[in-house]
Amino acid sequence: MKRFAHTKLSVQHIRSLFLAVLIFNFQFSIFNSLQAQQWGCGVKVKAGDMDGYREALDHYEHHRYSAASKSMWRVAQRNPKAADPQFWMGMIAVKNGFQTGGIRRYFTKCIELCPTYPNGLAHFYKGVILYTDEHYEDAVAEFDKYFRLAEGSDDKELMAVYEEASVYLHWSHFLADAELNKAPFDPHPLAGVSTKRNETLPFITHDGSRCYFLREVPVKSSKNDFYNRTLEQTRMELCCSEWKDTAFAKGKALPKPFNSGLPEGGVSVTADGRHLYFSRITQERGYANSDLYHAEWRAESGEWKVERLGNGINGEKSWESQPSVSADGRWLYFASDRKGGKGGMDIWRCHRLKNGDWSRPENLGTSINTTGNEKFPFLHADGHTLYFVSDGWQGFGGYDVYFADFAVEGIRPTNLGLPINSENDELSFCVTADGSRAYFPGRMKSSRSMDILMFDLYPAARPEPMRCCRMRVESPRSAHDTVFMLSERELNTVVFSGDSCLPYIATGKAAAFSDKEVATLYDSITPLYIKPLSGSRLSAADERTLDAWAAWFFDHPRVHVAIECPKITDAKAVYDYLLKKKLRAERLSYRGGTDIKFPQIRATD
Repeated sequence: MKRFAHTKLSVQHIRSLFLAVLIFNFQFSIFNSLQAQQWGCGVKVKAGDMDGYREALDHYEHHRYSAASKSMWRVAQRNPKAADPQFWMGMIAVKNGFQTGGIRRYFTKCIELCPTYPNGLAHFYKGVILYTDEHYEDAVAEFDKYFRLAEGSDDKELMAVYEEASVYLHWSHFLADAELNKAPFDPHPLAGVSTKRNETLPFITHDGSRCYFLREVPVKSSKNDFYNRTLEQTRMELCCSEWKDTAFAKGKALPKPFNSGLPEGGVSVTADGRHLYFSRITQERGYANSDLYHAEWRAESGEWKVERLGNGINGEKSWESQPSVSADGRWLYFASDRKGGKGGMDIWRCHRLKNGDWSRPENLGTSINTTGNEKFPFLHADGHTLYFVSDGWQGFGGYDVYFADFAVEGIRPTNLGLPINSENDELSFCVTADGSRAYFPGRMKSSRSMDILMFDLYPAARPEPMRCCRMRVESPRSAHDTVFMLSERELNTVVFSGDSCLPYIATGKAAAFSDKEVATLYDSITPLYIKPLSGSRLSAADERTLDAWAAWFFDHPRVHVAIECPKITDAKAVYDYLLKKKLRAERLSYRGGTDIKFPQIRATD
């Protein structure tokens, strides 16, 4: 038998096992050769009380539990330091109407009198009591004692609760670890966006300039009588708030074609802000159905063009909702109960084909989905860290938030832990591009309304930090602006294109650039490396390179220039040349050292 039983039960469900175990109707005789034997340790039942002790056991064996309780109670009263009568009073409480008060009182007393009581059932029930009282570490110790007595035993009584004990021990370990490793968590309402109305389902754009969310608003009525004011009808409105100086504004409803009167769900937007995905519930063919929609921003008209995604994604009778699009717009994740899933709601994804269509959706498989429900996927800007909620993975009750990194082999979701997750449902989760903060809908103790809450995400749960970089892409025939999410690792890779000697971002995310295209960063980036130079004796090619960089540095006056070479004389030569190009000395620094692998110029904010 496996010591740990696999389970996907919630905390509330696992606690209900307490009653189920208590009402377990043993089908076996408890006594056999033990009827006249005292187990216990330490103080034994007095010789003068043995007849009453045997009488109580006889009543118990023949299911006369009321009589057994009276006889054993008298023995217990006359032998207050003996553990055996306390054990049997506990077993009588199990059988005689499942008296939880008696079970708690007598097994607790039994273990108090004899911590190493030789019957494993005493430790099992004591462990259940401790688990129910949320003393998980102590519960682990009692269940361990049970297993030491049960391992290798052919005692049917001990083996009857073996699986339950396995589940309890598994959860006790999980919850004890969670209690010992609570994450720092200090949520507070997102200023501006959070009002006395309910707000939910936040999405912060990758550049941090906008917050999309749903807000509950009243439905206008032509009547203004007491009845209509008292029983106010409301609806959820899709809103957007813009960052103003130091905070988000209150926000306002998105214009048509959004908020069409049909219920609309959460939003996800690409890094360039031009493509927005959301869900909309329609009433067709006599039932409600949720489908995914795509909105494209048309700069020439200043309007959004909305269209329903095709039938390859939206099923006629399946529910598709909660979209999350990758920063580059190439992947779309969503929740659906379509056929082919693992059970309940699952998370699916599809990718852009070369012709612009979406591929057939694929299920994320058992590494993410369970026989329960997985919802609200949020793909971080790094493209490989997924946050989602689930009631199928081991958690603390209801829906918990989990995250998984697809860049790691054999991914397995990680519970965000206490107190971020709780016995309540946690729904929807959004993380900023740099990975430092998280946003979710929740209620503060002092508030009656649902707010958009934010908190600093602890380091172990953070994704790869990303930065929203706006670039000017130039080619011999055209030029256009674009946005890429680049990590610090990718930002360290800067090479040159042709004879132009302008900085060119060479990363996997910028693979769409041709050899003749040059991408110039609009913003200063930290850090930014350039191609190694020849050293202290600058060649004509080196000087052309430095001339191009000097021009770029003049266009970015906030950037400081760090020159690093293995030999300090080489770094000094580059420093002197840039001084000759009229760059201010306070913007320049140089150093040499054996820790430097190759000559380089590094631009920093």
